[in-house]
Amino acid sequence: MGKSTTIRRTATHRPATKRRRFRHDELIAVDLFSGFGGLTRGIEMAGFTTIMAANHNAYKVEVHEANHPNAEHWIADLVDPAAADYHSARDLPAADLLVAGVSCVNHSQANTQKAYEQRMSLFDLDDPDYEARVTRSERDRATANCVLHYAAQHHPRLILVECTTELTSWGPAIPGRPKVGDGSTYRWWLKQFDLLGYRHKVLYLNSMFFGVPQSRDRAYWAFSDKSLPEPDLDHRPVARCHRCDKDVEAVWSWKTGLPPTGSVRYGKQYEYRCPSCLRPVVPPMTPSLAALDLSVLGTRIGDRPKPLAAATMARAERCRRRFAEFPAVLMPAKAVHGSERHPWQPMATQTSQQETAILSTGTVIAAHRHNGDGQHITLPMDTVTTTHEKAILLAVNNFQGGPRGAHEPLPTQGGSETLGLLSAGVVPYRKNTLPALHAEAMPTVTAEQIPGLLFSGWYKQNGSTGNETAPHPMTDPLGTLTAHDTTALLMAEWRAALANLPLEDCYFRMMREYEIGRGCGFDVNFPGYEGTFVVWGSARDQVDGFGNAVSPQVGAWIGSRLRAVLHPAGAAA
Repeated sequence: MGKSTTIRRTATHRPATKRRRFRHDELIAVDLFSGFGGLTRGIEMAGFTTIMAANHNAYKVEVHEANHPNAEHWIADLVDPAAADYHSARDLPAADLLVAGVSCVNHSQANTQKAYEQRMSLFDLDDPDYEARVTRSERDRATANCVLHYAAQHHPRLILVECTTELTSWGPAIPGRPKVGDGSTYRWWLKQFDLLGYRHKVLYLNSMFFGVPQSRDRAYWAFSDKSLPEPDLDHRPVARCHRCDKDVEAVWSWKTGLPPTGSVRYGKQYEYRCPSCLRPVVPPMTPSLAALDLSVLGTRIGDRPKPLAAATMARAERCRRRFAEFPAVLMPAKAVHGSERHPWQPMATQTSQQETAILSTGTVIAAHRHNGDGQHITLPMDTVTTTHEKAILLAVNNFQGGPRGAHEPLPTQGGSETLGLLSAGVVPYRKNTLPALHAEAMPTVTAEQIPGLLFSGWYKQNGSTGNETAPHPMTDPLGTLTAHDTTALLMAEWRAALANLPLEDCYFRMMREYEIGRGCGFDVNFPGYEGTFVVWGSARDQVDGFGNAVSPQVGAWIGSRLRAVLHPAGAAA
């Protein structure tokens, strides 16, 4: 009988690179199911020191260790006592704060694995039964019990748990609704913390209101020992109430209440309201532009070696028509209506799968030739031939100076009308040459006549009076949108121009892993920028790590509010 090649896993302890001298030197934390360390980073921003992190995935532990070398780590299964690599949460070190990103829904990985094995994305994989195979996993939800085991053993003064909002439906399935539980196990779980001497508060928060360019709804359970003051965990973002004509501290408010499924989403189940007139208000949010690399267009759809699937083409056309006035669309792999986004919206929730693509109309943001890839607006335009291979371009016609390129801010606006905006066209840098509209033939372009472009720039009112303007080209990421209407877009209405544009002339690519990382709130390396978060590995592994991570900024906000009950001087504004 041949020798078995099965490798039995064992729990692996990785000591910290630096030993602590005294236990009470600082407020310490332990992170269960730490993943890439979104919660770890968040609570450290709030003033806690993580001394230990545990996860069953060796790659994620190694990434976590590279970013938090002063913490010890366990590569172990914390759930199944029968597993060879099991390590009990009860045997982990005691801490002031326990944080845990527990799992609730076990999404099938079959599609992702098949796609990557065949060098495809989910867009290339036609699988109508995918959603039907997404099921709940009792073992995944049992990760929540590891928090209970740790609390019973060590009784940390504070506990923070993050999960999808559907954890509230944990329990036996409702008859006729196999994917929806009755919530009985969830209520039992909360009761155990009450018996251990904890109070709790459930927070439903969306990351896009914390400086993250992603709409990511999650639930956070904050437990505090009943002997401590109750933490202030009311999220009151400053928003503009147009009825009261003033900035207000918005109040979180239910719209529908908690549904049986446990699914809670901003705008559907809850919203923010003005505390005075009780009208809905919209807090500032961060657009997806802050995470996108607009220097890469991708490949013209008509030039792809392998055509996109018919369903993907239909979805692309739907996205393009819905946002015809925008140069690019974030396109979902799954046909969920409404999940497509334009660049001035936060991107949709990023999961562990590489399922978001960028669809851009090359005729809006680039010059292109039919025998070459698209070029970004800040790059020199391709050689122009006598055939109609040019892009639709915007141009500034400034009679007191040369036209401005996309990489330059707009000139100072004077009292006279010195700035003209062409809906589409090309303006050479020579004043005695008239601009050409997109419907006309391209004028002769010589070596000294490089066309000047303006592609939908934006400007923001700032300064002491609010009347000063700071112009920006589209190559600059938008900052956080404030409660005031201070940011404007110099847009052109493209619907008529693009009505007859074939979809094959648009450009398509998957979002890059560093874009997803930035969209999830991680300080990753980006073209022209060196981040502080250390990560490596395949795109698949990185996307999985980012998609499963907690937004650090949300963890920082909650962590600062929890820390304030231990040290009031550390309270957040």
